[in-house]
Amino acid sequence: MTPPDREAAGVGWKDLLGGGHLPRFLVLCFGVWLHAADSTLVATVMPSAVGDIGGVAYVSWAISLYMLGSIVASAASALLAATFGLRVAMAGSALLYGVGCAASALAPDMATMLLGRLLQGLGGGGMLALSYIGVSQLFPASLLPRLMAAMSSVWGVSAFCGPLIGGFFASLGLWRFGFWAFAAQSLLLALVVFWVLEADRPAADAEKAFVPYRRLALLTGAILAISFAGAEVSLTGSSLLCLAGLLMLAVLVWRDGHAAVPLFPSRPLDLSHWVGAGTVMTFAFAAATISFTTYGPLLMQLLYGADPLTAGYIVTLESIAWTVAAIAVAGARPAAERTIIRLGSVGITLGVVGFAVTMPDGSLLLLLPWAALQGAGFGLAWAFIVRRVVAGAPPGEQERASSALPTTQHIGYALGAALAGIVANAGGFADGISPGDAEAVGFWVFAAFIPLALLGNLAAWRLTREPTRRRPSLEAA
Repeated sequence: MTPPDREAAGVGWKDLLGGGHLPRFLVLCFGVWLHAADSTLVATVMPSAVGDIGGVAYVSWAISLYMLGSIVASAASALLAATFGLRVAMAGSALLYGVGCAASALAPDMATMLLGRLLQGLGGGGMLALSYIGVSQLFPASLLPRLMAAMSSVWGVSAFCGPLIGGFFASLGLWRFGFWAFAAQSLLLALVVFWVLEADRPAADAEKAFVPYRRLALLTGAILAISFAGAEVSLTGSSLLCLAGLLMLAVLVWRDGHAAVPLFPSRPLDLSHWVGAGTVMTFAFAAATISFTTYGPLLMQLLYGADPLTAGYIVTLESIAWTVAAIAVAGARPAAERTIIRLGSVGITLGVVGFAVTMPDGSLLLLLPWAALQGAGFGLAWAFIVRRVVAGAPPGEQERASSALPTTQHIGYALGAALAGIVANAGGFADGISPGDAEAVGFWVFAAFIPLALLGNLAAWRLTREPTRRRPSLEAA
């Protein structure tokens, strides 16, 4: 037999063109595109939307609910694929995403918009997870490295195109057409899925697929509690809701540590181990940086009179810097990873501090380096965080440790957006938007997250310490 590594080494891009591989792969990339372009599209059109339908106090919910839906759908994707087959599950997710886009496009008020965002998150998260499941199911293992690399490039394309689509329509006063454009694409994807993908039978062991309903319910409750804490800010009510959210998160971590099928590896919050340090670092930096995506375009339009397209592309600079930095260090030697992770963590923190100092009374040009630093910091560190977390995981938990990091990142984004809503509404956005309030919000919506960024730095330094002999154990979890 040919050794697997030798067989893979002989596979080139031309092999993707044969055997019907290319059409199937393009369909899966289509699903990734709809999910990946969503955040930049919404960041670009949301200021125009709240100017039309109101509800600026709930801007952060548009991010939190989408992320929440994505997490839930991702957790359920394996069960959906096993129960209904990949083709039906993929088409259903696309249609659900399209219904969410239509709801957002038709929204007469923010409540309808938020319902649409939740449906978009469920559909978009499902499409993303099912696309990666499809890559592993539909293609030979020898093609997987090239397929994954090509699929990753879709994220870079979305960084350019999302703001272009959203900014084009928003600049014309037609922000609803941005959602209609994505609703049409999701309908097209649902149709093409049935044309290109072959019918597949539900798996015989579908009942073995598992969805952690109770833990997802705890996560949902935590995010909603913190989000409601910002809807009507009061010292007593908001504090109690935040406390309730934190308690639900604590119960979630505790239950997961005792579950038969955990979502996270052992000791996910223990900073003395690489697994815990990497998990905390990922969560802290995700929560600390989401304010720019959530409120950046709105603040730039209020404070500097930026048009939607310009504001959208400044936000997109973060994604571009992530990609460029990741490529730049892709060939770095293991000996350099400690320095790279630390540089990345410092860059992210400088970005958060820079926005707090510059956003209230700076200029659009002065915002560019901070957006680039936040994105480049993630790009520098991400691959090495994953590598260290996987290396530090107990035997048998490496795959779980790797897959838990994107989930942790999405949880950080969702909770960070909810916390940013509390800060923004306490700063004046609860009563509407004005340039005066925007100056205060422009400072505090970033400055309030500096402690989280510092926590991320502490975790980064712990992650880059030399390994000790003491390793996490399932018995200690």
